[in-house]
Amino acid sequence: MSYRWLKLAGLSLMISVTTDVGAFSIPLQQKDIAASKLAHIQLNAASGDARAQYLLALMQLSGKYTVKNMLQGAHWLEKAAEQGHIKAQQTLADLSFEGKLVTRNLKVAERWYLELAQTGERWAQFRLGFIYASGDADVPRHCGKALEYFYQVGDTVAMGNAAWILSTCPEAEFRDGNRALNLSLELLKDNHNDPTCLDNLAAAYAELGKFDDAVATQKKAIYALAGTKDSSKINGFKARLEHYQARKAYREVLPLHIQD
Repeated sequence: MSYRWLKLAGLSLMISVTTDVGAFSIPLQQKDIAASKLAHIQLNAASGDARAQYLLALMQLSGKYTVKNMLQGAHWLEKAAEQGHIKAQQTLADLSFEGKLVTRNLKVAERWYLELAQTGERWAQFRLGFIYASGDADVPRHCGKALEYFYQVGDTVAMGNAAWILSTCPEAEFRDGNRALNLSLELLKDNHNDPTCLDNLAAAYAELGKFDDAVATQKKAIYALAGTKDSSKINGFKARLEHYQARKAYREVLPLHIQD
């Protein structure tokens, strides 16, 4: 299935950065005023003002109104997050998860998503589901925790993720083919030709040992996928078909990969 789920619910950090910095609007021709306001923000940030630290972080990360400095930007972002600035926590978590502007660090992302998840922030819960479903050297994979967070989110994408884990998790204690089957069939009611839902359903059949059904359903998934513009998943779909034709259930151990 790979981490195609994220593409459906992804955020653009650059949009967030631009939007927040845009709130501090400075006409480009007023260079003296801009320099004065930047100095004021720097002074307030150094004095411990969380909002100023957050603004300065965004400015340095984006290179807007000041020289781009990723290390200093990350520094001020962390300072603001430590003081409980919610947007700083969200941005730091997302940047650390996505690994585009700063080095990917799932441990840092986990820390701040856990903080945000306690307030009921669904995006944080969703991202925690991904972190625990994939894991890395610093954050071990844990299908049980992944399921917990996807259940908390509870929308169709999250429940599709849960169905996939219930069928394909390498740890038997977290697999439940019957529940995966029921979830997949329920999700297909809204779109009976959705390739992802069909892929989930095929995995559930295979987990239950119903390989003829798994093969037939996976062929439908491949046919449905061919009708979309997304060709990046076809190899994975076909590889799973070969598993089912060999009468083997599919087990997935994935590195975290984020598609643009």
